[in-house]
Amino acid sequence: MRKILFFSIISIIGLTGYAQKTTVPDSSSVAAESAEPSRLDFNVGLETSHLWRGLVINDGMTATGNIHYTFDKGKNFTVGIWGGAGFDGKYREINYYIQYQKNNLSIGLWDLFNTTGIENPEVFNYNKLTTTHLIDLRTSYRFPESFPIRIEIDVLLYSGLNDRQLDDNNVYKSRYSTYSELSYPVIRNKKVNLSVFMGAAFALDGRKFLYTNKEESSFGIVNTGIKATKNISVFNYKLPVTATAMWNPENKIARVQLDVNLF
Repeated sequence: MRKILFFSIISIIGLTGYAQKTTVPDSSSVAAESAEPSRLDFNVGLETSHLWRGLVINDGMTATGNIHYTFDKGKNFTVGIWGGAGFDGKYREINYYIQYQKNNLSIGLWDLFNTTGIENPEVFNYNKLTTTHLIDLRTSYRFPESFPIRIEIDVLLYSGLNDRQLDDNNVYKSRYSTYSELSYPVIRNKKVNLSVFMGAAFALDGRKFLYTNKEESSFGIVNTGIKATKNISVFNYKLPVTATAMWNPENKIARVQLDVNLF
């Protein structure tokens, strides 16, 4: 049933794109096309499951949306709201972010708020003892085309319930769980492109990091796999599709995920 629904939505989007391309434009659409590109935009996608740093956040069909605005013409500074929702109604997440990106460098600060399984989520609660928000510092850099390896390092700067532990004085402290990843494009500029990745995690100040299900773990490989991307033509509309095979040696899980960027 989920597969039928998934491909039905893709077909509808394709038909819509075909209808738009074959309709004679009126005066209003011509004016819109000749206007200056907007700094405000949004994107919608579909995933067969939602994976994050080796964790299975939602093990079912997921819709995602991203509303974003760039402050400058170069589109270096961006603010946005990212959200995800499971088709079964159980998974719900809304994140806020600000990001700087120029050339191959990216630095972002994200406020993660996943309300799955929380009866009374408090969206404005940032108390260090009770909040379920995660403040995530994200950095990445891709080296030049001659050797385009990508390095990513992310640190959870602030957390209440999700990334803390009791210290020797019986006081809760943040563990500052850190995720690092290396990825490399093995096949580029082809009909199907392929990249490989490996991610590790550890706690800067603690006996356990967020991305493990073990009682104690100071370091672990949590996210390894391959990612294939290509464009699928549906009538005259091209859909960017990504297939990811992920293995998490730390938690002993594996998944295959399909991700379609609808627009």
